Amino acid sequence: MSTPHLHLVHTASSCTKQDQTAHQDQHSCPPRASPTPATCSHRESSNTGPDHIDANAATHRLTQTRKTELVELGSRLSNDLAKARTFRDPDLTEEATTRRRTELEKKAREQAAADLDRIEHEANAAASLVRTVANKATAARQRDAAEQLLVETRQTRAWDRARALLEAGRTVPEVIKGADANTLHALRAELPTYLAAQRTKPQGMACAGFTELDPAHLLHTINRALVDHLPKPQGAALRARLDLDALEPGLRETLAGLRREVNGTADPRDGLRTAIAACLADQQAGALPAT
Repeated sequence: MSTPHLHLVHTASSCTKQDQTAHQDQHSCPPRASPTPATCSHRESSNTGPDHIDANAATHRLTQTRKTELVELGSRLSNDLAKARTFRDPDLTEEATTRRRTELEKKAREQAAADLDRIEHEANAAASLVRTVANKATAARQRDAAEQLLVETRQTRAWDRARALLEAGRTVPEVIKGADANTLHALRAELPTYLAAQRTKPQGMACAGFTELDPAHLLHTINRALVDHLPKPQGAALRARLDLDALEPGLRETLAGLRREVNGTADPRDGLRTAIAACLADQQAGALPAT
């Protein structure tokens, strides 16, 4: 008689434990997930600062600023000024109309000035980013004495070979085109001085048309060739800096010309002068980078 009773008690006890376990499972908090490797990787990447990808995006943005944004701003200012100067309201007196035109012109110039300030600020920030990334990526790393001696020896031998080619009649572009990384580093260090020594300044009246060698364009060409011999991050960062060097002078001329238009100090022929100045700046710095 007692056995069934004990069995019922045991069953009830088991059910009670199961119910308690289920109740606890329903109300217990799930275990806290640990950060995934992807999350950690993203966090580490975001803490390293801008990289060559950001630098290339910045140069592309600067190119579009000059080709599109500044052109649109100039066109918008011209249209707003034309509307202000031709404003007419039949309900206003001539004096009130003149006053209203002045107000509209002032408003148009103030809006254009604010837009130009923003564009110039963004352009300065983009240029600074490119320089920071390029300087960091191409900074010479620390070497011990033995490694430094090996590098210098290789570059000295590379320069000896390059100089022999030049003295044998090869042109500078030909030597640069066929150069490896050591030769390009050697050319960057030695070629400007070598070429300057080959150009003896004439005496008397003959020196009237003589111009000193400007190494900037030469170094730009060497660095362009060096891009393909560097690791991808370094090469991309250097390319972004070279693109910036090529487009920035023309961009600055365009900004300055538009600033004169915004301030109302531009000569009627200033648009042509600005375009010519920007074109000359492009020629001196190199062609605009492809977009």
